[in-house]
Amino acid sequence: MADFADKRDSRCLPKIVKQVKKNLNINGLTIKQLAADTGYSSGEALKYCEENDIDAYIPNFGQYKFEREGFIYNEELDQYECQRGNKAMLPFKNTRERVDGYQYKQYSSSTNVCKNCPLHEECCGKKSKFKEINHSIHKEYYDNMHL
Repeated sequence: MADFADKRDSRCLPKIVKQVKKNLNINGLTIKQLAADTGYSSGEALKYCEENDIDAYIPNFGQYKFEREGFIYNEELDQYECQRGNKAMLPFKNTRERVDGYQYKQYSSSTNVCKNCPLHEECCGKKSKFKEINHSIHKEYYDNMHL
């Protein structure tokens, strides 16, 4: 199946998979697994595959980070937790969207907790008064692909 080059490959994945399903169904076959290159990696594409019971094998794109050095993600509380320094908590603050449509969740610590931490400059940077971590709204799908 060919498509225009006016959008990312990952946005084309559902359309391509639907066509493949249709072609396979003609012969009584179903799609159970899918392999694609990194160009097809997006939260929406991974979510689509999971919702359609397709085991996808698509390497995560370069910006994805499974772990954040010095922090663990507490899924139940939806927050990051510092494992060194002053043990700051970074609760969920907001969901944002970039111009390109990428949606992410923001987590940040309080200024008071980080300001006296011995690792402040190394962790937060010279100009920031708090620690901020962002991750995709589709983190769970990227994490599953990583494992």
